[in-house]
Amino acid sequence: MKFFKLATAAALVAASLSASAMTTIADDELSTVAGQDGVSIGASLNINIGSFQYTDTDANGGTVSFNNISIKGLMHMDVDIINAATFNGILTSVGATLADYDGTSDVVQFAFPNDTLASTAVLPSIKVGSITLGHAGNNAAGTTTSFGSIAINQLDLRGTTVWMWAH
Repeated sequence: MKFFKLATAAALVAASLSASAMTTIADDELSTVAGQDGVSIGASLNINIGSFQYTDTDANGGTVSFNNISIKGLMHMDVDIINAATFNGILTSVGATLADYDGTSDVVQFAFPNDTLASTAVLPSIKVGSITLGHAGNNAAGTTTSFGSIAINQLDLRGTTVWMWAH
């Protein structure tokens, strides 16, 4: 029995040594290694907002309500790390400066790419179920006026880019 335990332990040690295939690599060899960078995020949007309300607070004020708001559709976003030189080039090309960007930090870039999917598949839509107007003053009847509904279809965010950096 003791021999069996010793043989099993020796076999396990030998197997673990042969399984560790990691070797060192020199800097000049490492420079030839290529990899994939960035991450893509896909989402199916299903956002519902009960209402958005604006109230005029003067003596004759009224209230307008946008009710049953929904945002639905697909979204695709790429997330990449870009170096400071590239980001500074982007800022220069659009003639912009950012007060709290130090000019030396890498940044995280969130981009809505120009997808090759069917155009309506990646364009979210916004719908407002109803728009109503109510009077904040002495409205004895207590009624509201309806202005119907609106929809913003195929909201195209492709080509939009957002950056994030530490400061």
